[in-house]
Amino acid sequence: MPFPNADHAVISAEKIRDYLLNPSHPIGGSKAVWFASIGYTLGNWQDLADDLLQVAQTSEDFIAKSSPCGVKYEVSGALGCPGHRPGSVVSVWIVEENDPPRLITAYPG
Repeated sequence: MPFPNADHAVISAEKIRDYLLNPSHPIGGSKAVWFASIGYTLGNWQDLADDLLQVAQTSEDFIAKSSPCGVKYEVSGALGCPGHRPGSVVSVWIVEENDPPRLITAYPG
């Protein structure tokens, strides 16, 4: 069973385009290099968003942690584009009050 309300999880386009796939971002830049190695670039950013949602909605490998902002879920899974090697990923989601789970970050797992 996936983490609670994973079927309502959301990802902002900016989180993918401006952070995870932006090689110029001071924190996300190294993540962009890794995601590119498994086939995700700005040209197919929606594929990464869709695949991260798929992992969140199907993976039973997650850890729940309390935080001052709500409950964080660290979800592990695998993803990758056709023609590229797959990669293990950890995606971090937060649930604040009555809001749906929202992607905070993702990184190689």
